[in-house]
Amino acid sequence: MDAREIAKAREGAKAVRQKFAPVVGDNKANRPLEVVQIDHTPADIILVDSFERQPIGRPWVTLAIDVATRMVTGYYTSLEAPSRLSVALCLTQAVAPKAELLAELVCNVPWPAQGKPHSIHVDNGRDFRSHAFRSACAEWGIDLVYRPPGSPHFGGHIERLIGTMMGAVHLLPGTTQSSVVAKGDYDAEGMAAMTLGEFDRWFALEICRYNNSIHSSLGCTPVAKWEVLSEEMMGDIPFEMEAFRVSFLPSELRKVRRDGIHLFQIRYWSDALAGHIGRGDGKVVVRYDPRDISMIWVELDDGRYVEARYRNLEIPPVPLWEYREAMRKARALGKSGSNELVLAELIRQQRQIEFESRGLTKAERRSRERKGTLEDTNSAVSKTEGLRPIDTGDTSRPLFKVERW
Repeated sequence: MDAREIAKAREGAKAVRQKFAPVVGDNKANRPLEVVQIDHTPADIILVDSFERQPIGRPWVTLAIDVATRMVTGYYTSLEAPSRLSVALCLTQAVAPKAELLAELVCNVPWPAQGKPHSIHVDNGRDFRSHAFRSACAEWGIDLVYRPPGSPHFGGHIERLIGTMMGAVHLLPGTTQSSVVAKGDYDAEGMAAMTLGEFDRWFALEICRYNNSIHSSLGCTPVAKWEVLSEEMMGDIPFEMEAFRVSFLPSELRKVRRDGIHLFQIRYWSDALAGHIGRGDGKVVVRYDPRDISMIWVELDDGRYVEARYRNLEIPPVPLWEYREAMRKARALGKSGSNELVLAELIRQQRQIEFESRGLTKAERRSRERKGTLEDTNSAVSKTEGLRPIDTGDTSRPLFKVERW
């Protein structure tokens, strides 16, 4: 029987195109950072929470690979679905030097990848098509190339990297394998043991191992290839790494009002905004980090970003999802009044419950430790970074962390 007809009947027309369509052209790069490919994938592993060690699902991984040297230049792991934030944090890590990261990992193997790529190859996902991502790439002089629809071989390097990384993940406890057939009767949720933080650390070390292992297509390690071609590097490291990261964050258009910037029904203020009240009817670009909405970045006329913080400092730093969940509970309870006051009250209540549950979990772990059933325990003490003073508009003044009681 004809193999094409069999594949079409069993797997559909898409499978036929992937298996039998001709592959023309070649995707090559001769210098480091000439072409960098970025993509997301759900990791084939079930993770547990850090308190009760109960299964919470699969994480997402965003990876960036340099085509010329096959070196992994950056990554990002999260429990959230791929978004502009995932791309921003992965790309920021790819551009930045890795010395600080290697020090945190207590790893002395080389990871020389750093510098701004000349071009980025991505698929047609909504996060890569966003206006914020495209405008940020244009601002920093990065060419953005989209993969032709229905042509997965155009992203062959990142796809093979994902396959290699997931092959290593399949050796971890709690793995889901690559398919239901491969998983068999293995109880992934029952065997799950790693938290997101532990998996993130393991994944970073696995990247270091990959970068320093012989690559079959190169005949040497990606690190060695990078060092050989380093004299022909095209990329440079942005002088302001914080500005680079902020430019890729999600954004909204807002007016500068007399009481500050209104975003998510929360007011933000900085003294640097005082001179922009009532000037024109236009709106300003406001960028935010969904992981912590206690601070936003406001783009002024000269292209400079100004930090603005909660106008009401009683509100604790929270991620966007926690804020929305608190507001949903407030509506369900019929609470009325200012969003800011309701938020502060609910977050305090929720974190009190969380603190108590941490104490119970710690007691349970201590009991198990005495029985010798656990080899290691993690501290349940919460570490929360204090708020910095509100920006006074003088960018030359340093911002100091303050202690919160």
